[in-house]
Amino acid sequence: MKRYLKLYSAILVLGISLFTSCAKEANQFTNDGNGGENGIVELADLVPRASSTAYASVTKSFLSQTEVDCPIVVNYTGVNGAPEDVTITLGLDNSIVATNTALTVLPTSLYTPSSFTLTIPKGQKSATLNLKLKTSQFNFALTYALGIKILSTSKGILSRNYGSGIFIIGAKNAYDGIYTVEAGSSVLRYSNPTTPTVNDVLNGSLAGNPNMTLTTATANSVVITNLRWAGGTSSVSGIESLTATVDPVTNLVTMSSGVNATLVNRTGMDNRYDPVTKTFRLNFHWNLTSTKREVTLVLKYSGAR
Repeated sequence: MKRYLKLYSAILVLGISLFTSCAKEANQFTNDGNGGENGIVELADLVPRASSTAYASVTKSFLSQTEVDCPIVVNYTGVNGAPEDVTITLGLDNSIVATNTALTVLPTSLYTPSSFTLTIPKGQKSATLNLKLKTSQFNFALTYALGIKILSTSKGILSRNYGSGIFIIGAKNAYDGIYTVEAGSSVLRYSNPTTPTVNDVLNGSLAGNPNMTLTTATANSVVITNLRWAGGTSSVSGIESLTATVDPVTNLVTMSSGVNATLVNRTGMDNRYDPVTKTFRLNFHWNLTSTKREVTLVLKYSGAR
């Protein structure tokens, strides 16, 4: 028994020792006991890469304006922050944007950097480069991006994973955002062009269904996602790329679907956007010569997506 107790004690001590060593190794750059001398310098907003061959990236979206700031934040890790004023130089490496054929390098005519040289003051943990974006001039049909890289730092260690990455930069129109489904929203399904379905649990009020997302498609149109039947559990299919196009002069809305040409406005019914309350009132239907579906949506802006 004593031998077993001694063996158990030895294993326990060894385990604690290994755990302590691993913990110190994992945190050697964040709390190294040297006043932050070995802090890691990294691009703060990047998310983990999808694969070993991909680059870390982040998507940033901004309202369509004459000029808007796009912050690029650089971190200095460590409990105590920078041990002294740390000078960091950033640069562009748009060759990494070319690794994704869906992206277009943001033209220099559409942005101006405040400065590619940053200073993290002693005791602080970050500094920010602001790109002045001219989002009102963006081509909404393109997905813009910049490859940004940390070229040098006067103190600390450059991050291997987050020392460079792809910043996907998009413009949002005035209608883009998350919307709640309000009272007055409903759906009615038909078994033929004139006869509503009977005892159909998918018919009825849509009020209180999960929030819907309106994503910029063009300067005046948004793609609507997460439309569900009554009860909110089943998604509506067959009308993907559901799009609302707003006339900026009259605020009247035209509904369409990228996959179903039968989807149109319901004649004589309201389809408009109220810019004061940020509310859409939409009435549309589809499959008019077969199993018709009619939808009324009252969508109120909740916040940015």
